Amino acid sequence: MAYDSSEIEKKWEEMWKKEAIYRFDPKSDKPVFSIDNPPRYTSGNLHLGHATGYSLIDFAARYRRMKGYNVFFPLCFDVNGTPIEVRVEKKYNITKLDLPRQEYRKLCSDYANGFIEQMTKHFEILGESMDPSIYYQTDAPYYRSITQLSFVKLFNRGLVYKANFPVNWCPRCMTALADAEVEYKDNVNKLNYLKFQIAGTDDYVMIATTRPELICTCKVVAVNPADKEKADLVGKELITPIYGRHVKIISDPKVDMTYGTGNVMICTIGDKSDLEWIMKYHLELEKGIDEEGKMTELAGKYAGMPVADARAQIIEDLKASGVLVKQEDNPQQVSVCWRCKAPIEFLQVPQWFLKTTTFKDAILKRASEINWYPEFMKVRLEDWTKSLEWDWVLSRQRIFATPIPVWECKKCGHAVCATEEQARKYVDPTMDKAPVDKCPECGGELVGCTDVFDTWMDSSGSSLYNTFWERDPELHKKLFPMSLRPQSHDIIRTWAFYSILRAEQIEESKPWKDIMIHGFIMAPDGTPMHTSAGNVIDPIPILENYGADALRYYAATCSLGIDHAFREKDVVRGKKICIKVYNLGQFVSRYFEGLQTAPEKPAELRTADKWIIGKLSQTIKNVTENFEIYQFDKAMKFVEDFIWHVFADDYVEMVKSRDDDAVRYTLYTVFLNAVKLLAPFMPHITEEVYQTHYAKFDGAKSIHLTPWPEPMDIDAGALEAGDAAAEFIATVRAWKAERKININADISRLEIIGGDSAMYRMSEEDIRQGARAKELVIAESADLIEKVASVKPVYSKLGPAFKGQAKAIVAALGKTSADDLAKQISEGKVVLDVDGQKVEMGPEFFDVQKSLSLDGREVSTVQCGNALLAIEQ
Repeated sequence: MAYDSSEIEKKWEEMWKKEAIYRFDPKSDKPVFSIDNPPRYTSGNLHLGHATGYSLIDFAARYRRMKGYNVFFPLCFDVNGTPIEVRVEKKYNITKLDLPRQEYRKLCSDYANGFIEQMTKHFEILGESMDPSIYYQTDAPYYRSITQLSFVKLFNRGLVYKANFPVNWCPRCMTALADAEVEYKDNVNKLNYLKFQIAGTDDYVMIATTRPELICTCKVVAVNPADKEKADLVGKELITPIYGRHVKIISDPKVDMTYGTGNVMICTIGDKSDLEWIMKYHLELEKGIDEEGKMTELAGKYAGMPVADARAQIIEDLKASGVLVKQEDNPQQVSVCWRCKAPIEFLQVPQWFLKTTTFKDAILKRASEINWYPEFMKVRLEDWTKSLEWDWVLSRQRIFATPIPVWECKKCGHAVCATEEQARKYVDPTMDKAPVDKCPECGGELVGCTDVFDTWMDSSGSSLYNTFWERDPELHKKLFPMSLRPQSHDIIRTWAFYSILRAEQIEESKPWKDIMIHGFIMAPDGTPMHTSAGNVIDPIPILENYGADALRYYAATCSLGIDHAFREKDVVRGKKICIKVYNLGQFVSRYFEGLQTAPEKPAELRTADKWIIGKLSQTIKNVTENFEIYQFDKAMKFVEDFIWHVFADDYVEMVKSRDDDAVRYTLYTVFLNAVKLLAPFMPHITEEVYQTHYAKFDGAKSIHLTPWPEPMDIDAGALEAGDAAAEFIATVRAWKAERKININADISRLEIIGGDSAMYRMSEEDIRQGARAKELVIAESADLIEKVASVKPVYSKLGPAFKGQAKAIVAALGKTSADDLAKQISEGKVVLDVDGQKVEMGPEFFDVQKSLSLDGREVSTVQCGNALLAIEQ
């Protein structure tokens, strides 16, 4: 029966699910391998990046399970945050302000939860061995309560505070953002050169700005103290255009003298440089832009206008008044929201913060205690940590996320945090009562906080939730820190960073022992895949055409830490490997068909048997070493090379005509272990082979519950002899292929001349059978006789040189003996009698073909290592 991926894969997926093959056992005494699995975001369908990334994680899970670990690999989903709100608002053409809070939250919940069933099915058809018995989703009260409980503990320790501090603000999402949530995109805007009048004079100073709409919040103008031409300006006052405000000129070394005019308008707040100057000089913070991205009353007649519209109108007015002198294109990077891509502003809005900058050294220390795979990815976290200037903005002005469990006094602003008991049950301050009836400071009314947590506050607590923190002390002690955090490189500065911070603050520990970082999957041309570009690859048709194991093979070719262009040819190769393994299973099983027990090892094995066992042992060692350090691409290459080339091409060819106890045992043992090595990568086809041919002898419920192979004793002499034999066989096969001879066709005779003849004799029968030689001779030396077989004209040279005479020359060649022609050619000149005329020709017009004979038989020779192979067809 032919290999059918769809039928085979569906059959075993159903069995794995029914039999709960991948269940974590909290009562087991086995060592635990716990995976802080990235909860899949519930905002859409599976894409190729998901298929690849989760397959890489699954390789680690399946390997550790076979190594005897009690594997903790939860099925989980991230059901939270702004991205879902953005999609809901787009779908229903609403904003968060258009509906009651609970109704809006329900729309988001229904939308996000609507994807979970299909996403779970996608994981199943990919063969991911996640455990639904330890399922979680981040919007569930049981998960959100852990986030709230950790916050309460941090609050009570004084690590949480509220401050009216400038933050990144997304006007589209109407929420604060952490620095890690800010992205940058290239943009070309206009640098506007404006006249600022010097107070008390008719003179003016030129100032270049990209944000003329913020003139209404201009506080000072700065020049560089090293700029001698502007030294006399320091201390003077300028009058701002339109608003007539008087602002002083100061000097500051941070001013870039080469940008624009070298005069900088410091506003509240155009960018981070403005913010640093404001903090440095204790300038008053004025709010020119509100939370909806519109100009405030400070903007005068532009109040209520969106920023872009206000900018366009004020530029027109400045032109009309003669204040705008010129404009230049100004390439720059614009800060945008990482979710909706809207330009961000710096706004002074009251927010909740978690102390972060004081933990920078502790985070760096914990990062150094974690094993990074690949190691160079640690630099990204270190650079990000060192660059931090502000504490983490925890609060978001959204709705579909975990509520911040705080009530605030309407009168004095005092904050009352939920109790630990409240947090353990999950609390919503907009609906639930505070732990006290009135403000303990002034007796005022307490009002529930409407802010929610940054979604990373939930996500960064995954290692706490997974290890039963505050729920089962004994199990937490057993599971924490977790074994592995797998993730992509783009969220090192968010998920990895915040997770390390939380573990340090809550447990004074690292959250995991290892972190495995994978890259992105790019379009076939190497460009990033984006829906807007129309180059996103849907993996479902690939799964339907080739099967999950084939796609998983592609994932196995992807090295950690770097981006990879998708190559369908790798999936095609994966399908071919599945077919190869399926067919090998049918071939090998013939040798133990009808047996009641597994073949036992006989007293004696042939050289080929010892050789393949030695090669298997080497492969087990190499594959295991690479699995231990998550280098799946290298592990897969070792497995593939062994199964396809060493076992199938070499050993199977050597033993096809054998039928003895030694070959029976060897085929059974070697192929079973080879299939086990392949099992983490291609779980379906290996389960098929195991269940069809091995389970009745081996006894396990699934190949994925069998022990990982261990290296066996290696016979060094047999290994060397077998390598030589395999090389001889491969050489003969290549010789046949070059001559378009069927590789399974017999040859009359093969003679191995020279080299280590004693070693070759160890594999004499193996070589003969593998090379398909009716006769094999191993000799120390031999007398090979070379003779001229024929001399043929080189037509490509003869025609152009002799034109019409060429045909007669070819006829004359046919009348001359090959030996005579070869002799003349060797002497450098050939003279032919062409129609009664002597024609003299050089050796370049002839092709001398020679043959070799051995003991009177014509043979071909091929050098192979230290030996010469004489092949008689």
